[in-house]
Amino acid sequence: MTVGYSATIGPLCQDSTILANYNQSLVSNKSTAQNNPEYTQLEIRYFNDNDREPLLEFAGTVQADNPKDSQSRSQQLGEVLRQPGFTPETSCLILEENDSIAGYCIVFSEKLIQRAVLAVDVQTDLEASETESKLIRSGLELAKNEGAGVAHICLGSQTPRASMLEDVGFHKIRTYLHMLWNDETPPLMKIPPEYSVNIFTPQDTQKLTDIQNAAFTGSWGFCPNTTEEIEYRTNMSNTRHECIVFLEDETGVVGYCWGCLGPNEGRTRGIISMIGINPRYRGKGLSQIILAAGINKLNELALDGISLHVDSSNTPAIKLYKSIGFHELDKLYWYEYTF
Repeated sequence: MTVGYSATIGPLCQDSTILANYNQSLVSNKSTAQNNPEYTQLEIRYFNDNDREPLLEFAGTVQADNPKDSQSRSQQLGEVLRQPGFTPETSCLILEENDSIAGYCIVFSEKLIQRAVLAVDVQTDLEASETESKLIRSGLELAKNEGAGVAHICLGSQTPRASMLEDVGFHKIRTYLHMLWNDETPPLMKIPPEYSVNIFTPQDTQKLTDIQNAAFTGSWGFCPNTTEEIEYRTNMSNTRHECIVFLEDETGVVGYCWGCLGPNEGRTRGIISMIGINPRYRGKGLSQIILAAGINKLNELALDGISLHVDSSNTPAIKLYKSIGFHELDKLYWYEYTF
């Protein structure tokens, strides 16, 4: 569970009633610890800077089963922790077992839409356990204190955690399809003469911010972005500027496709992370043009296929993706908790 994780209270949590009650129930009596060599001490506490490298190593280990993917996952999480406006010391909880990291819960607060997204990972033997449940409840308390009206968690289909989330108080709210394109021949681009396809440059940050917000503001789960956030994300290790493409006419940008890279079983897979059209230009068949342009740019990198996620209720988009050669790989499930 992760788009994009005793009863000793840690030094940053001494006055925190959020964590104290959970920590009290996570640890056995100290006299038991002294007499039982198998005793395990668990603690939920706030992140501190000494956790950075152990946390990145832990995330890479639990999210991947080979060194290349593990390194990539670690690097991406490190970049997430440094993104503008995010403070891991107050938004990341560490689950510690006998002084080693056993899990974490990162709370991404989106105050503009009063939502929080929880990213959670725990070591395999703690999946769907009461301990993970307590970690998630701690994250919910943080989200509530940040003013969230709802909290969301995304699950893959191959996980035992669904019933645990329902016990905590979550309910399934959306289903997304994970789709893959891996054709040998890239799709043809038929660009009408009044439009042009152009590649993103660092000078285009404001344009990218504007088209993304115009295309998605009001859509489920989307929080408008700032120029600072977009600038940072375009320079993350999973992004190549040449894989961000604009569709423009004489008035400016009318659509875009943002391609990224992700690890996949030791190889690199292309990801269409965002694709959108300005609402004033919808219904003109432009999505197919910009999608084809995005696929062509990613395909130039000789990747292990190109994937995307799409809401299962978005019938027109699914029809478009299938027409170009995407097929369904899996499903993702979004769960919602209402405060």
